[in-house]
Amino acid sequence: MTLAAIVAHDPNLVIGKGGDLPWHYSEDLKYFKRTTMGHPIIMGRVVFEELGGNPLPGRENIVLSRSSNYDHVPTFSSFDKALEYLKEEEIVFLIGGGEIYRQFLDQCDKLFVTEIHQNYEGDTYFPEYRDEIGTTWKEIKREDHDKLSFVVYERM
Repeated sequence: MTLAAIVAHDPNLVIGKGGDLPWHYSEDLKYFKRTTMGHPIIMGRVVFEELGGNPLPGRENIVLSRSSNYDHVPTFSSFDKALEYLKEEEIVFLIGGGEIYRQFLDQCDKLFVTEIHQNYEGDTYFPEYRDEIGTTWKEIKREDHDKLSFVVYERM
């Protein structure tokens, strides 16, 4: 199984503000959907509730939570249990939030990053990984646009 994080962040690693994205780029939303469609996605309870408690269609939604259980989506109290449940999958995506990224980024094999070129105000951040490019992460694909870039990194 390949474990991948998918994230959009600004130059300061901002990923959220007040429980939402601080920006709206339709290209990024389309990229997220195209990349994750047909693959399981793992998210924290807060992200799931920010989505209205509704699973994203076309993907198996997995929620990590120590305090809640949901009847309509698999919910696990530990990351290891979630990975055991998904062990037959080819690729699994972590989709956030900030705490999920912080706890499990070191277990990821790939990063699918949307680099937002503009700075935004926010209260949730992606962990610093850029100082490890060339030692831990290598860029394997880049697609630059005016306001954002789609970059894929692979663990070395």
